[in-house]
Amino acid sequence: MRRFIPTILLVVVCIGAFWYASSKDFFREKKDEPKALVALQQENVQSFSLHTADQQIEMNRKDNSWEMAKPAAVPISGSQVDSWLDSFGLVNQEKVVEENAADLAKYGLDQPAQVYEVTMKDGSKKGIQVGAALPIQGFSYAKTEDSPTVYQVSDQSLQLLAKTPVDFMDTSPFAFDNDKVQSVKLTWKGQSWTLSKTDKDKVTSEANWKLGDKELKGSDASSLLNELVFLHTTVLAKPAGEVPTAGGELKVELTLSDNGKETTDTYEGKLSQDQVWLAKQGGQWAYQLTAADIQKMADAYDAKLKEEAPTPTPAAK
Repeated sequence: MRRFIPTILLVVVCIGAFWYASSKDFFREKKDEPKALVALQQENVQSFSLHTADQQIEMNRKDNSWEMAKPAAVPISGSQVDSWLDSFGLVNQEKVVEENAADLAKYGLDQPAQVYEVTMKDGSKKGIQVGAALPIQGFSYAKTEDSPTVYQVSDQSLQLLAKTPVDFMDTSPFAFDNDKVQSVKLTWKGQSWTLSKTDKDKVTSEANWKLGDKELKGSDASSLLNELVFLHTTVLAKPAGEVPTAGGELKVELTLSDNGKETTDTYEGKLSQDQVWLAKQGGQWAYQLTAADIQKMADAYDAKLKEEAPTPTPAAK
């Protein structure tokens, strides 16, 4: 037995060494962590731009909000801007194709198809230039504007940067807190519906409501209010003074209560063919909505008004 002790000890040592090496990943092939093409601190961005063959978008920070300088001024969604800047900082170098590339034309980078550039508050610029597609499906050649190194970059990450002006816009003409709504009067093509809260101090879902003379639960009122909130445009908004909206077929009177003070906002829209341009009285922007969407909302109010109350379940004997 003694003559086997050295062998047993050797086996134990080998097992221990193998376990230690495994725990330290000595046998696992190391892969480089994805590295961002451009390092970015979002709060330090002062402006950014998107240039393609079809369009040019320029955005500037103004105080704590953003404004579109090109192609036109529109109401901006801050969350969409934040999302784009996040995506800019998440474009990774999948692989180095060529360092110090002298012939950018063979990568389509002598005249980039897409250029995304941010300007920092200190005036420095950071840009991503996108060239031709790689032979490998799902990837394109790209480089930063301050380096001759060409990278392989995922098309999926680049697609998150390829936005249109509407993608940065706040596309809904209505923005309100449901719980502050006291009443809504909707008029469309000469027919009107009035939704009003009877429990003034309760939140929407817990309050009793009326649609005309019909009593509604809070859940029913919420669904009708959402019909307004979900209206949105798919085209650029225009300054309210550029399109006629007053005295048209659509009118929405929205009464809100804030800290006991009630205010009523009035929105008017005029029908032109199958589109409605809608603007808030005294507001800055007019939004183009489809007549079909407005009719769908009116139908929802009308259907709820005509809906029969559920038949009570007979009490068990």
